Amino acid sequence: MKTVVCDSSSIITLSSNCLLWLLGKFEVEFLIPVYVRKEIMDNPINSKRYAFEAMRNGLQIGKTLRVEKTDVELRDKIISLANTFYMHKGRPIEIIQAGEADALALAIEKGVKTLLVDEKNTRLLIEDKELLRKVVEKRTGRGIEINRDSANEIEKMFKDINVIRTSELVAVAVKRGVLDWPYPKKELLRGVLTAMKLSGCSISSEEIAETVNMMAPTKINV
Repeated sequence: MKTVVCDSSSIITLSSNCLLWLLGKFEVEFLIPVYVRKEIMDNPINSKRYAFEAMRNGLQIGKTLRVEKTDVELRDKIISLANTFYMHKGRPIEIIQAGEADALALAIEKGVKTLLVDEKNTRLLIEDKELLRKVVEKRTGRGIEINRDSANEIEKMFKDINVIRTSELVAVAVKRGVLDWPYPKKELLRGVLTAMKLSGCSISSEEIAETVNMMAPTKINV
């Protein structure tokens, strides 16, 4: 059975669109680290606004989601490296937080090759560091330099990790008939991806159109 590590952003995207049940339809073991459990259940369950969603997430823990402990030192090292990767006038710029770092640490510890993550900075840190630099420059209005020492370390740590997004997972579910509502597949896919975008998933309108037109390949390592 294949294994995928999830971060908080992916679980929240699926949960907020009532799609968390899809995870149980794939022959995949989905892992989350302890810190992600805190972010999707332990902390929000005390909030009036997010308590119900936290309960819904909690129902999947021990079923489709398995919680694993991680090496805190490795997590902290990832945070340190990622958040000193880009510098402005000698000062580091924060890129990721503890939840994303814990998911990365778990993937490294367990030798898991696939990370399900919607959070943009984390994805680009693995997939396209130069694009992330441009994104950060545009967001901050600052010229950004790359810390080569951190860059080399990160390249070694993440070289075997592939990233997928929940939008890709859902596209596969529609194509395979896992999400099989009585509507044309392209319209169903467009509708669900648009709903995910509006609820915070990092996917552009152009990417939605492209995914719908291609109907997404089914092989995304899940």
